[in-house]
Amino acid sequence: MPLEKYREKRDFRRTPEPAPGEGRAEGALMFVVQKHAATRLHYDFRLEFGGVLKSWPIPKGPSLNPEERRLAVMVEDHPLEYASFEGVIPKGEYGAGQVIVWDAGTYSPDDGGLWFDDREEAERRMEEGLAKGKLSFFLRGHKLKGSFTLVKTRGEKDWLLIKHRDRFADAERDVTKEGASVICGLTIADIKAGRLPDRSAGRLIVRPGDLPGAVRAPFPRSVATMQATLTERPFSSAAWYFEPKLDGVRAVALVHEGKARLLSRRGVDVTKTYPGIAAELAEEPSPALALDGEIVALDERGVPSFQRLQQRLGLQREADIRRAEVEAPALYYVFDMLYAEGYDLRGAPLRERKALLDTMVMPGPLVRVVEHFEEDGEAAFRAAAEIG
Repeated sequence: MPLEKYREKRDFRRTPEPAPGEGRAEGALMFVVQKHAATRLHYDFRLEFGGVLKSWPIPKGPSLNPEERRLAVMVEDHPLEYASFEGVIPKGEYGAGQVIVWDAGTYSPDDGGLWFDDREEAERRMEEGLAKGKLSFFLRGHKLKGSFTLVKTRGEKDWLLIKHRDRFADAERDVTKEGASVICGLTIADIKAGRLPDRSAGRLIVRPGDLPGAVRAPFPRSVATMQATLTERPFSSAAWYFEPKLDGVRAVALVHEGKARLLSRRGVDVTKTYPGIAAELAEEPSPALALDGEIVALDERGVPSFQRLQQRLGLQREADIRRAEVEAPALYYVFDMLYAEGYDLRGAPLRERKALLDTMVMPGPLVRVVEHFEEDGEAAFRAAAEIG
């Protein structure tokens, strides 16, 4: 029976952990990391393939430092339904303690390529790597991004999780200090204090097809941008997100199969004007994205300067554009995702689009994701005014 060991260890009349379901999924493979305060605190690292979540508790948690090798002990497979589990496992039950979803997203094996859009090939490669005792994969999560490897040691169950050297490696950042759940926002300490996750307040969003309102659609040749509505004064509301007004030019980025195009608000192709941004977007691991954002140039204080950006507007000669790339480098700030991997997302709620954007777009030197404020728009307005 599938997941027999998982069933044997749990009394589903007492534990809120999910019983195995049908175990079906579509789209890119999922990963999840659950922070688990059992007898000893650890991080349960789980990779979806073969219809289950292959699971490795990591006592010290993941590291972004390629020099650190973190012990990961393989345990019984878990059902796919376990990926969104948060709460308290009662005393007397296996693994009793508090659990949060510390990170989640999608992944692809990355030895020789990426297969975010080919589930069958991705699973085949993961099964092959598992049999050989070495798994190499690219994570698209909120906290964990980039290439990692799991390598089996001499023991039957002992593996090592190691970060590969890429632009997401960071020896100075202790990612385990970022303790909140990516679903409910609570920490283990919050749950120990009696605060329980509000299951109606959030859901696990890792694939475009998970979004309510997402519609299957072919890749778009162009996308009309949504327009802002003017208001007389700043306001605060739990129903709104608040973002800084970036003094630049609006642009839609179309990323498809290793190529990227930049279109102005009027649909004019401006890709050649910003070759650095286009090149970085073309390196995105996703095979198909339509992003909405702003092209800006920063002044000496790191503040968007339209005056500096004007040096680049209308440039046609390659020599002039190359010079501008050095004298007035442009950045692309992404604030929305309109299409992703086979789905038109414009009918999905903004909250869910933002959550998915945070995992699917890989930030770099020239491509960044705009941070937003929740509820307190007046404080956001004051902060923007202070920056200038």
